[in-house]
Amino acid sequence: MSSPSTSAPELGTSDVKVRAQRSIVALGLRTLGSLGLRVVSSLALSRLLFPSDYGAFAIVAFTAAMGAYLGDLGLSASLVRQQHEPTEDEISTAFWSHQAFTVVIVAVLLGFAPLLAGAYELGPSGALMVGAVALGLFFHSLRVIPIMMLERNLHFPAIARAELVESVAQTAATIFLAALHLGPWALIGGGLVRGVVGLGMLWAAASWRPRGRVRWAIVQRLLGFGIWFQLTGIVPAILNGWVPLVVGRMEGKDAVGLVNWAWALASVPLALSGVLNRVAYPAYSRMQQDAEGLAEYLRTSIRRISAVLCIVVPFGVIALPFLIPTLFGERWSPAAPLVQWFMLEGAMQAVHGLLNSQQYASGHARERVYVLIGSSLLRCGLGALAVMHWGIVGIGVTATAITLTELFLSAWLVARRNPHLSGLEFQVLEPFLTVGALLAFAVGLSRITTGQHGLLVQALVGTGMLAVGVLVRERSRRGLSLWGEVRAVVAHVRGRKSAA
Repeated sequence: MSSPSTSAPELGTSDVKVRAQRSIVALGLRTLGSLGLRVVSSLALSRLLFPSDYGAFAIVAFTAAMGAYLGDLGLSASLVRQQHEPTEDEISTAFWSHQAFTVVIVAVLLGFAPLLAGAYELGPSGALMVGAVALGLFFHSLRVIPIMMLERNLHFPAIARAELVESVAQTAATIFLAALHLGPWALIGGGLVRGVVGLGMLWAAASWRPRGRVRWAIVQRLLGFGIWFQLTGIVPAILNGWVPLVVGRMEGKDAVGLVNWAWALASVPLALSGVLNRVAYPAYSRMQQDAEGLAEYLRTSIRRISAVLCIVVPFGVIALPFLIPTLFGERWSPAAPLVQWFMLEGAMQAVHGLLNSQQYASGHARERVYVLIGSSLLRCGLGALAVMHWGIVGIGVTATAITLTELFLSAWLVARRNPHLSGLEFQVLEPFLTVGALLAFAVGLSRITTGQHGLLVQALVGTGMLAVGVLVRERSRRGLSLWGEVRAVVAHVRGRKSAA
């Protein structure tokens, strides 16, 4: 039976937009479900696990992340981007190449497992933990081609169903294993259960089975773009590995656990923005021949996601110092400032992801790699110095500053290649700079005026001050109208419901 991908019809700009909107809705609903599961998981695991458990898992998971990146090499991304529909030979070549790369990576990780476990004092079961996550890489490599086939044709509803079910399975398994006092093994076991469940559902949705053989001419052609695309993941993964590795040596496993937990919590409210980024790459790839339509689509996406995040995230940042010890317990209070900085960085990364998707779709992954090398080196060097002087909160400060710089540079690189994107840099940075300044003013003034009245009073006063500042900004009618864009989003959603 031939695969759906090889016989799919060509899509015009209007078709791409319709499928992209349906995909965003499907992934959005899935994300809402996943957010609920993550909240339940965070509340339960914060009582069942300790920072040292998260720290050990972060160190072990770093090896799995590196293995996943190295075992891919971007072959599937090349198939998503190319103009013609992938042939059976191209799909089979990519599939078997992924498996061969993964076998090599798993063998290397298994060989280094005892060394890694000893270096970071992971305990007697440390080598087994590394081995377990290494073997789990096959769940990743085996799903790459089914996901590619679904993503290329913007069939994200099928992906959304699979990912929601696997999230349910992971949450249930992780909480169950944590209740058995298995520590970091609960996090590892939950991930493995997720891999098994998701793999089965994605293969069923793609209706494709392995066949054929590897053709090296195809591998070489796909690597022309794929290696640069994959380096955009490998470079920061390697250079940002200083967080679990260097910080683990400097501050200990507990500090690594606090950092890992802080980022996991900070990313919860930003998961919806990831929906846009995920759909953007295949959608932008299909629209490269329509420069004006693509420019308007990109501008609209950036305006709307920026407006939503600049309204929601700052108020969440103000409330965190009170909410974290109240909801999760005092043991996680030291992570509160880090969660605040990570939430700000995550908001900028959401918009940055749209710009990166356009760079990849237009075939300029190489310039993205160059930017990443510079920014990742800065994160590593400046971040380590910041940790020495300010503790783990220094990671958040440096990451936010560097991400803001990256955001400007990426906007400039994208705008200079499309005449319809003139002024994109200002449009991207303005809301983050103005609302960020208002947030800093509100937090600082609330601490000065209510320093003796506790965290709840500080949060309430800071929220009121920020609300007044945002309203004044909106009345000034300078820059992006946050409420105007939010109303446009609501009107668009209502229009789609009426049409349906």
